[in-house]
Amino acid sequence: RPLLMQGAVVLIIVMLAIWVISNTMNNLEHRGISTGFDFLSQEAGFGIIQSLVEYDESHSYGRTFVVGMLNTLLVSGLGIFFATILGFLVGIARLSSNWLLARLASVFIETFRNIPLLLQILFWYFSVLAALPHPRQSHALGDSIFLNLRGLFLPKPVIEQGFLPVMVSLVVAIGLALLFRLKSRKRRLDTGKPIPGAPLWIAALLLGIPAVVWMLSGATLTLDTPALKGFNFRGGIAIIPELGALLLALTIYTAAFIAEVVRAGIESVQKGQKEAAASLG
Repeated sequence: RPLLMQGAVVLIIVMLAIWVISNTMNNLEHRGISTGFDFLSQEAGFGIIQSLVEYDESHSYGRTFVVGMLNTLLVSGLGIFFATILGFLVGIARLSSNWLLARLASVFIETFRNIPLLLQILFWYFSVLAALPHPRQSHALGDSIFLNLRGLFLPKPVIEQGFLPVMVSLVVAIGLALLFRLKSRKRRLDTGKPIPGAPLWIAALLLGIPAVVWMLSGATLTLDTPALKGFNFRGGIAIIPELGALLLALTIYTAAFIAEVVRAGIESVQKGQKEAAASLG
């Protein structure tokens, strides 16, 4: 009986879905509204101010979806990285014995966690970044980093000939460092003693192997420094204000929640466990 009842419910849901889809398609057809995915191959006719792949107004709607997906992955990856670091630091600060530091962390969390994300994006874009100076009056850090109304301009590393072996050696060095760390951890679990100087050995693997390959291969890496040409900077890497405002808002907003997760995780450890850990050093 239960199986029969569940089968009847599933059948009713399927028939209802078929009826809704059929009714929708008929109504669209009667009103002359085209459906399907043919529009993806049509020319978009509008621009996107930032794209990680080649794009202009002549590309198709399908291309715009690719550009949007890549931009989303870029903002998500950067936001996760910076929000995790900031959230961890703020969460630790809220548990600090320093009264001022703990109160500042609490104000940060309670303020940014309770302000809508869209409002924060608008605040950073219109109230902070829009108040920056024009390119000719840019805030400069040395002769290579510039901040102005048009965005943040950074030097861009340019990989030239002979750099592929260095990248391969870096991957190999990371693999060897991970194996060495696993071996050190296994020895510590088996004998209670780690390999002497294990962190130094790992650092030597990560830095030494790529450095030796770099010198032997004669690889070259240059920096494309941004320079003011006309009314804006050319060259280097440009972080546009729209990306900066979105990244700032997402990082700060999400970091407030991560900070509470970190604080709750630490405080969930029982007092006896903390005292036992402290007694063991």
